[in-house]
Amino acid sequence: MDAQTAGQAADAPPKFARSLSGFGVIVLTLSVLSPGVSIFVSGGTIIQEAGSAAIAAFLLGTLINYCQTSMAAELGSAYPTAGYDYAAVGYAIGDWAGGTTYIAGLFTLPLFLNTSAVGIAIYLKPLFPSLNEDLITYITVAVCTALAMLNIRSSERITGLFLLIEVVALLLVAGLGVLHIQPGVQELIIHPMAWKNGAWVGVGLGALALASTNASWSIAGSSQALFFCEDMKRPATVGRIMMLCFGLTAILETAPVIGTIIGSHHLRTVLAQDAPFEAFLAQYLPDFGMKLVSLSIAVAIFNASLAGFIGMGRNLFAMGRTQLFTPALNRALMRLTPKSDAPWFSLLLLGITTALATPLSMKIKIMLLSGGLISITVFYVWGSFSGRRSGRTGTHAYRMPLYPLIPVLGIFLLIGEIAALWVDRDIGRPSLFIWVGINAFSYSYYRFVLMRRPEGWRMEGPRDIDAQALRARAA
Repeated sequence: MDAQTAGQAADAPPKFARSLSGFGVIVLTLSVLSPGVSIFVSGGTIIQEAGSAAIAAFLLGTLINYCQTSMAAELGSAYPTAGYDYAAVGYAIGDWAGGTTYIAGLFTLPLFLNTSAVGIAIYLKPLFPSLNEDLITYITVAVCTALAMLNIRSSERITGLFLLIEVVALLLVAGLGVLHIQPGVQELIIHPMAWKNGAWVGVGLGALALASTNASWSIAGSSQALFFCEDMKRPATVGRIMMLCFGLTAILETAPVIGTIIGSHHLRTVLAQDAPFEAFLAQYLPDFGMKLVSLSIAVAIFNASLAGFIGMGRNLFAMGRTQLFTPALNRALMRLTPKSDAPWFSLLLLGITTALATPLSMKIKIMLLSGGLISITVFYVWGSFSGRRSGRTGTHAYRMPLYPLIPVLGIFLLIGEIAALWVDRDIGRPSLFIWVGINAFSYSYYRFVLMRRPEGWRMEGPRDIDAQALRARAA
């Protein structure tokens, strides 16, 4: 090694050891997006909205999310880094898009993790009534921060065990429904009904459309495989892994919905409860079994929080590597523990900000989070067209089928998602205005802070991925 090469190696940012198999990334990704949390926490609202049309809502939601995930998979496979889809859309569209989405993402990382941690407190409360919910949230954040410092292979084994418990709980709901199919359920599926304001009423197209949008949001999240792709032995395969995670998630979330609809003794009673899936299980399980289910849900939420800390800590590391902040903060975000390769400062910062979000009301958190999916979908569609036109995407290990049909459908889906949020004056419409403001602020940061540096700013990823991207552009 000559002096120049040695100097370049010394100046290179730290990097993660490529030790994860594709299976390990699947385990970690499913743990972050957590089908169990989606069903038992947010899925109850969807099944109450749609009633017996919830089956159709989840099938339509799967189709919607297929379009979004296939676009993200093509973008991610072209630029597989812990920069997540922020870096992927930046590679496809341009540095300004990467800088804008990176900064906008800072508003969601701690809120997403805090929402999960609060969910643990809700499900542990019946088991331990004397515990303070905020205290449980703070303890959860502290434990997740500490465990995320472990080697990622150790984290893979821990999250894999918890994920298995979560999957068993979901299959239990689906299995009980199949074993207890109720007569006349075909009529309820063909002519769907829901329990609204104390009355048994038909489900209209508007309610089905809103439930389908929410189901799509529930199934979403497979792009989080990108958090772990810098630890992968074969990062080029991350697009296919994202699509596999999407398929598994759709099955694991739709199956319990089907089981609850077809197996409930009295569907009206189940839909009238605040927690319809638990109400369904209570028809067949003793009290002890219900407590085990509550514990398994808490485990699933904890698992999502832990895997989220592991992945989002790597995302903050990527933000430091691409020099988004001051030099001192950038260096701190890239510090890795010698033994476990964990970005310890990024994780500590993530833990502190997640804990600080606890006093915020759930309404504010949802408003800040719900508009984010609209924002990134805009960049998915834009990146799909721009990347294909420039040749930066569509030539890698994963290539979305039916181009340009899927991004064209993405435009219509985007319009539908915006309309669904707009009609919700309480949360949806404010979230749209909030996210317009966040993206305007983020672009202004790129334009008036990053680009006013003497050397300007360019997005940066791992050296091997950047070199591969340069060769692809040259070809």
